[in-house]
Amino acid sequence: MEGYKENLLRFPALVAAAAVAFIALPAARTDAQLSSPSRQPPAPAQAGAPAAVHVPFVEGRPFAEVLRRAKTEGKPVMLDVAAAWCGPCKLMDMTTFSDPAVVEWARRSVVPARVDAEKGEGRRISAQYQALSFPTILFLDGDGHEIDRLVGGYHAPDFRRAAEAVLSGRTPLLERLAQLKTSWNAAEALPAASALAGRRDLLRLRPIALRIVSEEGDLSRPEVFQLFLQLVAIETLENDPSSETADLIATFLPRLGTDPRRGFLAAALVTDLGRRNDLASARAVAEETLRALGDSTEYAVDVFAALGDVEREAGNGAQALAAFRRAASLAEKNGAAPGMRVERQLDLADALVSAGKRGEAKKAYLAAIGIGPLDTQLSVQAARVALGMKDPAEAVKQARRAVQLSNGEDAAAQAALAAALRVTGDRAGAAAALKRASEIDPRNAEYRTAAPEPAKKKSAKAS
Repeated sequence: MEGYKENLLRFPALVAAAAVAFIALPAARTDAQLSSPSRQPPAPAQAGAPAAVHVPFVEGRPFAEVLRRAKTEGKPVMLDVAAAWCGPCKLMDMTTFSDPAVVEWARRSVVPARVDAEKGEGRRISAQYQALSFPTILFLDGDGHEIDRLVGGYHAPDFRRAAEAVLSGRTPLLERLAQLKTSWNAAEALPAASALAGRRDLLRLRPIALRIVSEEGDLSRPEVFQLFLQLVAIETLENDPSSETADLIATFLPRLGTDPRRGFLAAALVTDLGRRNDLASARAVAEETLRALGDSTEYAVDVFAALGDVEREAGNGAQALAAFRRAASLAEKNGAAPGMRVERQLDLADALVSAGKRGEAKKAYLAAIGIGPLDTQLSVQAARVALGMKDPAEAVKQARRAVQLSNGEDAAAQAALAAALRVTGDRAGAAAALKRASEIDPRNAEYRTAAPEPAKKKSAKAS
């Protein structure tokens, strides 16, 4: 999980300040009030021959394939998120998941699958659902949305009862959510929303959190402010902002004065205003925030970076370059986390390439690489910048590093490798990488439509 946490720590502090607070918490603690309590591990089985039956977990297959099967069969997914070193996971495998009644129930009721949280695609899945305590048994619908989860070791009879409660909507969390739909109570909604935030469950969190914050009317209560920060952080991580959230930020922002968290929210609002093509308002929010907070905190870096992105999308190269220069400079001056400093230097290098300043771009790029090891996401960004600098060999190097770091299970890394290989003329390699990207993330139309053109066959006459 260290790579994922590093992503958050160097992601604009907009995300890090709120997200790390709940992402670092074990799922069992986050959901303590609304989920079934974690159980003690079942007693180990007697030594001897392996059990004759076992839950038929799908393992080693793309997660998208598991979801497709669930849709086809009209069943939910039961996803066992485990780790190789996890004792309770092994005991459940030997006992609970080898119990004939559990095996029969699983065959009839769910599509059972298993991932190792520390290997391959399991890393992404564990981070996506915040399954950080093992074992965590996730129950998902065919679109991958969580229904509920079980955390910890269960004896066979207890497991089957608990799993059936999940599928019938009779867990504390599911009953609370159903009750809120018919009889709203903000005091009861708050712990439910906090549990959903701890799972990064944006689909169910957003309407509840927005209603709580809207009815509250301000952010004076710490628990409400924290919930709002979590909502903004998750929307940013999922790249799924809502206009309602942005409107609430705009309402509250002037009231926050010199509260450092104003920078957190301002950067999100600047980004949203850019999506709405409201450049004037984005600039105004950035200026007002920096006037209130100054530029001595890490949040100033986020605001400048967000403004740079907005200016770049608007086609204002000079303004984008100025903002990225300021962000990179402040990241160094304010002692930002290494990952964030790398990202800001890569942003600057990209802006310099667009401005035709290749020499300066190379210096910024080398400064980024020299700061420290790059994780998967930063290696992908470095590969794209290297392509812009017309250095395909470096682009291939960084893209391959991204693929290696992710064990081949990151779609963006595969797409970056495809782009780099295509420039070098390796069309077969590019096609294979892009095919893998589309397998990992089949919902991304870009990976399906950007397939490299096949090499033209020589005509008989030409040969």
